[in-house]
Amino acid sequence: MLCPESLFMNKSITPKNILVIGGGTGMGRAIALQLCEEGNRVAIAGRREGKLTEVAETSLDNIKVNPVDVTDRVSVANLFLWFDQNIGKLDVLINAAGVNTANRTIQDLDPSEWDKLIQINLTGAYNCMREALKKMRPTQSGLIISINSVAGKRAIPLAGVAYNASKFGMSALGISVGEEERENGIRITNIYPGEVNTPILDERLNPPTPEHRESILQPSDMADVVSTVVKLPARAHVPELVIKPSRQSFV
Repeated sequence: MLCPESLFMNKSITPKNILVIGGGTGMGRAIALQLCEEGNRVAIAGRREGKLTEVAETSLDNIKVNPVDVTDRVSVANLFLWFDQNIGKLDVLINAAGVNTANRTIQDLDPSEWDKLIQINLTGAYNCMREALKKMRPTQSGLIISINSVAGKRAIPLAGVAYNASKFGMSALGISVGEEERENGIRITNIYPGEVNTPILDERLNPPTPEHRESILQPSDMADVVSTVVKLPARAHVPELVIKPSRQSFV
């Protein structure tokens, strides 16, 4: 899949420099590939360098890769320095990193699993957002998209206590910082997907059937949504957006 800038010929949209955290699998992978195909300059980061490399090879090496541990602030700072040196000015940050655990009730959840989910899902999002804002404030522009979950809007027993708490925190983080930074021309969007057919479903004690996976959102659906938000002019801001499978409840 080639993503040359020539794809933007005869289009009014200017290519953007985009960093996708969690771009090696699932939603992050689909988002990175589509944004690259649309002519943007895309870099992906995540824990597993092998997965990142597979995505880059799919895009014929037009996607740049760099591993990162979002829980390690030195690792995150080095990622953004690398982006500066290899891609340029940061226009868009997309945080699609996230994990869950099989043990989801407070009775079954080990404290170490709680710590892991909070560190990756919430503190990791904070670490990446903090570094991105350092790059965006001087230019008075930028877009940060956080791929949250409907579990950040409703405490869903299926998602589990730690995941729900991390995603509620992630929601508050995006909303709070969005208000702080709007006068700086920086937009923050929280996207809350319902069930999406990604590898995180395998972490359930009872993973869904192939038929169920086919009936829910697909990573390509999320890529379409993110692409739409990215293409909006700087004067337009989407603070929050919920997308769910048509037959999934939202009450």
